[in-house]
Amino acid sequence: MDRLVIRWRIALLLIVLSAACGGDNGSGALGAPVANGAPSTAGISGGPATVPGSSVQPTLPAPAGSVSTVPPMAAAGRAAPTAPPPQAPSGAPLVTPPVPAAGSGVPPATPPAMTPPPASPPVGPPGTWPDADPSKMGPFTIVEEKNVGPGMAFTMYRPMMLTQKHPVITWGNGTGSSPQTYGVMLKLWASHGFIVIASNSPNVGQGSPPPMLDGVTWVLAQDMTDGVPLYQHVDRDRIGASGHSQGAFATTSAGSDPRIKTIAPIQTFGGSRGLHGPVLALCGGMDTLLSCDGNLTGFQSVKDFPAMYANLKAADHAAWSFSPGIPDFAVITNAWFRVHLMNDMANRPMFYGADCGFCKDDKWIIMRSMMDN
Repeated sequence: MDRLVIRWRIALLLIVLSAACGGDNGSGALGAPVANGAPSTAGISGGPATVPGSSVQPTLPAPAGSVSTVPPMAAAGRAAPTAPPPQAPSGAPLVTPPVPAAGSGVPPATPPAMTPPPASPPVGPPGTWPDADPSKMGPFTIVEEKNVGPGMAFTMYRPMMLTQKHPVITWGNGTGSSPQTYGVMLKLWASHGFIVIASNSPNVGQGSPPPMLDGVTWVLAQDMTDGVPLYQHVDRDRIGASGHSQGAFATTSAGSDPRIKTIAPIQTFGGSRGLHGPVLALCGGMDTLLSCDGNLTGFQSVKDFPAMYANLKAADHAAWSFSPGIPDFAVITNAWFRVHLMNDMANRPMFYGADCGFCKDDKWIIMRSMMDN
């Protein structure tokens, strides 16, 4: 009897121990079953579990701070479906999703491609330019570069895409002014293909070397400097000068430099002084600071080159630079530089010949010398 009791107690103890150790009871409630004779790791912290018959592989927990790229678990026995890439409706652009914030746990999307810069206007052989209306913005997209040049003391306006060797205009401000005061005019010139170098000085009549010529020297040096935007894109033989008020007198002085091929001083022109090319001498009929008398005297002193005296009857000394739209002084100088620095034959009749276009415009009082042909 004692032996029967002992055997019964041993059997009962084995049953209890089997249940406590996770033996297969058909339900898995007390632990994961053993598969293919391998012990289960269920119940061990961080250990993976394998479900018999499932195609889903066990997933280890990701380290803290890492980004998981594993898709969510599918239902037992089925793999998670792969979502197709997003498609735009027919004819509609594909919208790039926003870039998620840092630390969001979502990998950033590839940024969209940059929009290429606008195409340059077609041009012919070097030294030829597309026809353009001088009273309107030209075909070139422009850039404004501040604090460039000698001493970082210049502003440059130029075409974004330099297509060939571009002519140059050096600019001089009126007393106390800056290039931005005349921004509409300087940008108009650049949009037609000119490289405009403008001193930031409010006193361009002062300095050694003179600021307007110092800017020219720098542009020509850039033309010889590999790796900069102007490299081999400067027409070294076609350089003009223009300026307003004190800048007009500085323009007159700059005209004695053999690199300057034509000048267009605005209010007023100081005289010939060893010029090297044609002159457009501009003044304002309502200017009480610098009257047109001095401009006329300067015009009459030019004997060796074509010259035009142009009196804009309604213009005062400075308000024209703040007027809406494109100022008349900007239009006439743009046409002048196109003719003399770009060989623009389409606009040449605005100045030369018996049918001189500006000569017929009632806004102007025009006198000419050596410009009949």
